[in-house]
Amino acid sequence: MKVSKALPIITLISVFLAVTAPLSAAGSLSAFAADTPHIAVSGEVWLLSSEGSRLFMLPDTYYARINNLDDSFYYVTFNGVSGKVDKNTVSTVGYHTVAAGTMRDINISAEYAEFTAINLKSSPDLSAENTAQVPVSAAITFLGVYPTDTAVWYYVKYEQFYGYLRADRTSMPTPEIKPFVPEQAPADAPTSAPEDDGDDGKTVLDALDDKELKIIIIVGLAVPALAVVILLFRSKGGKRSRERYED
Repeated sequence: MKVSKALPIITLISVFLAVTAPLSAAGSLSAFAADTPHIAVSGEVWLLSSEGSRLFMLPDTYYARINNLDDSFYYVTFNGVSGKVDKNTVSTVGYHTVAAGTMRDINISAEYAEFTAINLKSSPDLSAENTAQVPVSAAITFLGVYPTDTAVWYYVKYEQFYGYLRADRTSMPTPEIKPFVPEQAPADAPTSAPEDDGDDGKTVLDALDDKELKIIIIVGLAVPALAVVILLFRSKGGKRSRERYED
């Protein structure tokens, strides 16, 4: 095919893509704004490490966004801690914004002011290995609760170190976690209605939905382009006939 013959077709394709690309992009943005999947915690649910060991218990009624999943687990992040949750222990829900967590700053109890530092443990056990020494005057970040048969432990962060600390050695000896109340999705802002002048003020475009309007725009631009292609081919065909007659 000669370049002169292909040019009108290329022009038609370009016009079609130029019209439909922004419409497709708008649809993608709408899909991106949809609710994202979260787990909904109810009852005893543990956040597990990648190896499967318990990190801490997720608080009842709270949501955590699902980052990934496999046949057995949802992979989530809660209070900045990434882990996995057994699929059989939670339900799922769509949520439109970032779900609140329970992370907060706490301190070492004043009862331990005579000490220099308190040890963070690698597991909720006094005999466990130390992960860091926390100065009694330092603030630590509460991340979660780990109840045992003998005591309540907190999973906490100090600087770049993570570990466990008995709850009764902190300024929050009893967990203080309020129930999570999901935010309502924002409703579309209402528009003020014009004064009634005996005419509803609607035009033809107002009565069309987005899909119908897209079809009209595409057809309205594609038909003239197609007509141009037909005229160009006819013009070139007539010219060749005259040339052959003159020869």
